[in-house]
Amino acid sequence: MPKALVINPNTSPTMTAEIETTARRVFCGEWECEVRHAPGGPESLESWYDYHLATVCVLPLVLEPPEAVDGILLACFGDPGIFALKEIAPVPLIGIAEASLSLALLLGGKIGILAGMRRAVELMDSMVRTYGLEGRYAGCEALDMRVLSFDAEPERTLDALVACAQRLRGRGAEVLLLGCAGLTAFVERFQERIELPVIDPVEAGCRLLKAVVEQRLSVSHSGLYSRPAAQRLNHLEACFSPPLQAILAKAYPNAEE
Repeated sequence: MPKALVINPNTSPTMTAEIETTARRVFCGEWECEVRHAPGGPESLESWYDYHLATVCVLPLVLEPPEAVDGILLACFGDPGIFALKEIAPVPLIGIAEASLSLALLLGGKIGILAGMRRAVELMDSMVRTYGLEGRYAGCEALDMRVLSFDAEPERTLDALVACAQRLRGRGAEVLLLGCAGLTAFVERFQERIELPVIDPVEAGCRLLKAVVEQRLSVSHSGLYSRPAAQRLNHLEACFSPPLQAILAKAYPNAEE
C-alpha cells in the first residue's frame, strides 16, 4: 500500500488539520498518508526569513521520513527550500506551488495567484520567475490579511478572495490559484462565487504526488537536483540540537573524517 508524507512546514495546528482534511480525502482507497507539521519554527510563513527557517526545521522529516513513505509533499504555497529538499529527499518530493502551477498550465493561458499579505506579492512574483512562467502569469493580488486570520474571519476572507479574483480577471487571468495552504478549506465556497477555474494547491499537490508515485517516477539527481557532495560539517553543536546533528551527520557520511 503506497504511503505519502504531507509536511506543513509551519507549526500551526489549525492549518495542519485543514491540510490533513484535504490530504485524507485525496489519499484514500489503496493509499495511506501521514500529515506532520514542522517540529519547530514559525507559526506561519510570510517572508524569506520564515521560508529559510522553515527549510531547516523540516530537515528531520525529509531526511528521515516515517517508515515506508513513497513520496513527500511540501504543503506551503511558497515551496520553501524546495530545490534543497529535492536534492536530499530519499523519495520523490514535490511542492504544492509547483504542482498547482503545472496543473494550471493545462487549463488556461494566464494564471492568477491570490495571496495573503501584500508582502506575499513579491514572493509570488519571484517564485513564478524562478519557475520560468512569466509569460503565463497575469499577476498576484493580496487579500491584505495575515494567514492565521483566514479562519477567524471567514466572511471577510471570502469577500477578499472574490474582490482579488475580479481584479485578476481584469488583468487577464483565466485560471486562479489559492496562494496559501491555509485557504484549502475555502475552495468550494469561493468557486461558487467566481466563474474562473480555482485550483486548491493542497489538493493539486496530493493528486500530482499520487501520479508521480503511481507511475514509478522519481526526481532526477542529474543536473539541477544533483545530490550534495559529501563534505565535512564543522561545529554542528554551535547551531543544531543533538538529534539534528545526528541526522545531518548521516546525510554527509564523511562529515567526521
